[in-house]
Amino acid sequence: MGKLEERESRRRSIVGGMIEAAPAAPVAGNRGRPKADRELKKRISLSVLPSLYDDIQKIAYVQRRSVSELMSAMMEEYREKHAPELEEYETLQR
Repeated sequence: MGKLEERESRRRSIVGGMIEAAPAAPVAGNRGRPKADRELKKRISLSVLPSLYDDIQKIAYVQRRSVSELMSAMMEEYREKHAPELEEYETLQR
């Protein structure tokens, strides 16, 4: 048991030294850009046919917009067209 206790005490001193020597985490403070009071975008993943995506990229290029902007606009348009379904969903969830 003497060797086990000796080994354990050595381990504790080494681990204790590592913990004490660890740098403190920097304090956030008021550094950087202030948080905006706006809705942030959500990153999603979609699976589409390569030919469809290529054509969407070409359209985006001609319109000088990103594919993300095009998709957002299409989704907003779709949401507006299906407002009654959204209202029905809200009533069903209550």
